[in-house]
Amino acid sequence: MNPSTLRLLRKLHRWFGLLLAGLVIFYCITGILLNHRKAFGYFIDKHQAVSRVEPSDITLMREFIDLYKNQIGRADDPTVIRIRDARTIEFLYGSHGKTTYIIDPEKGEMTTIEKNPRQPWNRLNSLHKVFKTSTIWLIIADFTCIAILLITLTGLVIFRYRPLDWFLVISGGVLPAIGFYLA
Repeated sequence: MNPSTLRLLRKLHRWFGLLLAGLVIFYCITGILLNHRKAFGYFIDKHQAVSRVEPSDITLMREFIDLYKNQIGRADDPTVIRIRDARTIEFLYGSHGKTTYIIDPEKGEMTTIEKNPRQPWNRLNSLHKVFKTSTIWLIIADFTCIAILLITLTGLVIFRYRPLDWFLVISGGVLPAIGFYLA
């Protein structure tokens, strides 16, 4: 192979490798976080408020539902209605019960729970599609991410870099941040 072609290929390999280093670091760290999302409360903060509501007869289900829909202030039907212990009723609105109203008619009490995604972590779900996995898979995935991360970081430390090289590494880190913002 021609020496000038070989030199060009090495430069291209170096430039693309440096650009991808930022992406690899971002992907590995976020992958590990999402593999253990349960330990972080699924990246959601829950806020709870308790308020008083008028007691009512729970045997007349439709009237009961309509009564509390009016008190909640929503005309639309909830996504899910649950009756717990034959004493309380829950109205869940939105995806995965974003807003939940728990009504205890005997006590005359209504609890409102608003779920708000914890940012920026919740946005990572758009980048990593997580499925139910076994513990073995999580260990393998974590080990792989840590190994790739160490290889990438040690590779960045070994070589001397020019300003263009640092620009490529930083650009590789900015690209996932832009994707994260747009997701």
